[in-house]
Amino acid sequence: MVSNPRVNDGTQQRDEKENVGDKNGVTLSGLLNVLDGFYAPTNVLFMMTTNRIETLDEALLRPGRIDYKLYLGKATDRQKVDLYRRFFPEASEFDAEAFVEMYRSVETMAEFQGLLLGLEQENWGLSGAELSVLR
Repeated sequence: MVSNPRVNDGTQQRDEKENVGDKNGVTLSGLLNVLDGFYAPTNVLFMMTTNRIETLDEALLRPGRIDYKLYLGKATDRQKVDLYRRFFPEASEFDAEAFVEMYRSVETMAEFQGLLLGLEQENWGLSGAELSVLR
């Protein structure tokens, strides 16, 4: 599995690609070369995720590069409550539900997890109940 949060998604103009690669670490051309270039690894499973598939370059999505797509969709309130309680096990169900309601605009599990990670770092040591009071 290859995970690089700094990979360029290929949406920039051709003349901007080199600058984007310098800034983000990997160009679209470099990524494609790793996936199926001359020295591409064999027997390796690559997993890619995105919240915005419509912005990805068609070259990245062609058959043979992406063989299987799984759409996860928006997170349910129950999933968000469960994730909140994993981050803050001492929080009550009520506190978790109130938090989810407060951040209703956060739609995916990835976005919600990012929100919780930020809260965890900002408020290290506070309980889930104490966090609910702060928000």
